[in-house]
Amino acid sequence: MSEQPETMAPEAARAETSAHWTIFLPALAVAVTWGIVYFWSGWMEPPLLVVARIALVIEGVVVPLLLLHAFMRARALRVRVGEGALKAVSGFPMRRRLELSLGDIAVAQVRRPATQRWFGGGALAIITRQGARHLIADLAEPEKVAAAINNAIRRNSGA
Repeated sequence: MSEQPETMAPEAARAETSAHWTIFLPALAVAVTWGIVYFWSGWMEPPLLVVARIALVIEGVVVPLLLLHAFMRARALRVRVGEGALKAVSGFPMRRRLELSLGDIAVAQVRRPATQRWFGGGALAIITRQGARHLIADLAEPEKVAAAINNAIRRNSGA
């Protein structure tokens, strides 16, 4: 019976998550906004042809670039807790890697902006014992990672 809690302890400190689909919402907002501007410019008397052309350029060039950037960020974003450490990779085009021992972390919190409160997902906020703060945004299940970190911290402080 004494071996069962020891074998369960490493499993409780394991969690993994990746990007949430809300990472694409800014690109969608730009596409919808400039689509509305395009149709609005055509309804004006006289039609605003220059504004319509600008809207088409933004829809044809900027929106695909925003979608590509969000897609590449989503591919890179990974957070894993296990083996006594937090490992995170985020960012595009410059990848940021974060590796912290669970013993160096003071607290892990979940932060949710308004859109992610409605649609799910969130950000993982890490505060180290030295006072450094790290924020990893646009995660699908940050609460699983935060719970795993905080449970490991409680287990280690009780030992």
